[in-house]
Amino acid sequence: MRSVLEGIRVLDFGRFIACPFCGMILADMGAEVIRIERPGGEEDRTTGLLGANGENVHYPSYARNKKGITLNLLRNEKGRDVLQDLVKCSDVVIQNFSPGAAELMGITYDNLKVAKPDIIFVAISCYGSYGPYSQRIGFDPIAQTMSGAAAITGFPDNPPTRSQVPWVDYSTALCATVGTLLALRHRDSTGEGQMVDVALLQTAVTFMAPIIAESEVLGRVRRRLGNRGWYMGPSDLYPCKDGWVYISTIMDTVWRRLLKAVDHEELLDDPELYNDFQRFEHRDRIDPKIAEWTAQRTVDEVVAKMEEARIPCGRYYSVEEVPHDPHVQARGMLEYVDMEYRGLERVPVCGVPIKLSETPGSIERRAPRVGEHNDEIYRGLLGYSEERVAELMALGVI
Repeated sequence: MRSVLEGIRVLDFGRFIACPFCGMILADMGAEVIRIERPGGEEDRTTGLLGANGENVHYPSYARNKKGITLNLLRNEKGRDVLQDLVKCSDVVIQNFSPGAAELMGITYDNLKVAKPDIIFVAISCYGSYGPYSQRIGFDPIAQTMSGAAAITGFPDNPPTRSQVPWVDYSTALCATVGTLLALRHRDSTGEGQMVDVALLQTAVTFMAPIIAESEVLGRVRRRLGNRGWYMGPSDLYPCKDGWVYISTIMDTVWRRLLKAVDHEELLDDPELYNDFQRFEHRDRIDPKIAEWTAQRTVDEVVAKMEEARIPCGRYYSVEEVPHDPHVQARGMLEYVDMEYRGLERVPVCGVPIKLSETPGSIERRAPRVGEHNDEIYRGLLGYSEERVAELMALGVI
């Protein structure tokens, strides 16, 4: 079966999450994605807890399905010559350096479109390619805190809290992926390349815009509420005999079904609880009743009762429990790759997150080792002689 992005070649200069995850999706969908890193490898291989091979277990997710080559571009004219040759036979370049660092290495749209006018150039950074902060460096937690997201996360009377899940990185990666596909569609129609410019802070502010509107227009600023949902209810994490469940109640129809399920139908005609907002305002009356009901039952009993009543409800899992959930398994939300190293025969990675019925993506190969595909790309794709490859290696270019 032909993959939807078969025939598209991507040069991936990504590090850590936002750019590599974009490249991962493109690779899962059939693009030939070539990860390019400095000789010796990049730090995103070795940051955090390390496995038996001296690398972390994050890298196998982001780099699966990719090929790997080495290239030194920092103040290196021969390296930049090689880059121009790579760009000439590619469709897309993705990178998440700060604009200043990208300029130092010559990885800019203006430079690369000289080699290939219809190149798609995807730039991912914390602040974007223009604006007063564009030359600053930054990561996901910076975007969370600057966007106001941390201000509304956490429990009352506690300091602001940023999410430990780097949602800004991942969602920016998805924006970059969509931007890449839009630019490819435009190129197919017009023959023109273009630059795709995405920023972590822009993504975070985009997600916060409706909440900012409440403050700007209605004068109501959200405060930290822990796990409690805003302007609806009951919606919270509730205790059970043997764990926790999250129950999310939105709209009158669900509210009425919930009251019947938890034996509190006396609240059906309460004039103070006539809509979601009022139920939120009177949460101190309602939430303890739900918590009392769940605390008398097991997680299985609560989930079964909520499912029967068609109430949105999910069980709380520890990290160790997630892989064993039957629905996670049925949809391949986690898959396992063999890193071909003792002790790393089954490394969990995210499954292909986008399910296509006719042209599904797949995980075909493990993440590459440092420079694993140098011969294939430099001698095979670019046609360099053995002498030139040996010279580039001796000079530390590859």
